[in-house]
Amino acid sequence: MNKKTDIDIVIRYLEDPDNEQHKQQLNDWIQQDTANLDIFLDMKAMWQGDPLPAASAFDTQGQWLQLSTTLDTLPATIAPTPVAAPRNTRVVNIKTRYWWAAAAVLAIGLTWTWLGPGSYKTITTAQNIDSLHLPDGSMVYINTNSTVRYSRTFGKNNRHIKIDKGEAFFDVVKNDGLPFTVDAPDVKVKVLGTAFNVKTAQSGVKVFVQSGKVAFKGKGSGKEVILTPGQEASLARHGNAVDTRFYKKNNNILAWRTRCLTFDDAPLPEVAAALSDFYNVEVNISNQQLNDKKLLATFPNMPLEEVLDIMRKTLQINITYKNNLVEIY
Repeated sequence: MNKKTDIDIVIRYLEDPDNEQHKQQLNDWIQQDTANLDIFLDMKAMWQGDPLPAASAFDTQGQWLQLSTTLDTLPATIAPTPVAAPRNTRVVNIKTRYWWAAAAVLAIGLTWTWLGPGSYKTITTAQNIDSLHLPDGSMVYINTNSTVRYSRTFGKNNRHIKIDKGEAFFDVVKNDGLPFTVDAPDVKVKVLGTAFNVKTAQSGVKVFVQSGKVAFKGKGSGKEVILTPGQEASLARHGNAVDTRFYKKNNNILAWRTRCLTFDDAPLPEVAAALSDFYNVEVNISNQQLNDKKLLATFPNMPLEEVLDIMRKTLQINITYKNNLVEIY
């Protein structure tokens, strides 16, 4: 990050995060290079006052020399315009702004010196599903609109993954000497070798185990629950109580990865929840008398309109779909 324009993009967003133009500029910049997300997260942490790691062997004199060179090359347009009446105030504001930006460059340099050039590799998906082959042989399948990070030293002295948002499925290679851990908001998951799904949302975090065993631990309460195949644990955001339940085989939790929805005499509310999750739409059952209706069907990666048409004919119900809202009545 050596361009002042890049610094300005981040600063403008941090100064006014609700500004849509600033959001778009920041998003475009992050999309240019995945390393930019690491830089932004570091700058955001500093902006919020989070402490940086303690220094070890760091060339302070060399970094300040580089900083001085950067300041010397700032464009002359930073100087005040002679005819401007409030020029003294503007000089202070601009100098303060660029000194802060230069300090941010130095701090980023410090962070990267201590932690390595971007201590995490970041994968972000938009409207696509992606997969990641980790250095230890494990596989990660990443759902849409998700962000996953892993250490650049992954597989050497750690097997640590972070889910900042969204959902991912893990197929983990067993290594008794190096446990596989996943950090999600309010939750830490630890495994030795298994296949499991982690879903984060505004409401909380859910972990579903397909095979093997998983230790699910809430960071707030410290309570640890051992999950076995077919079992799911959930923790509300900022909550302490861990809820668990067992699912039958056809539960559609992993439908986002298999791209197939299967309903085995599933009650209509369960069908509605699965459709909402799979197609990212809102589904509302306005006639509660329909809750007892059950659906027996399989939909292999079919468009939502076709699924709704089959449901309408099979269950003899009324369904409308408009503006991302499905009404069942």
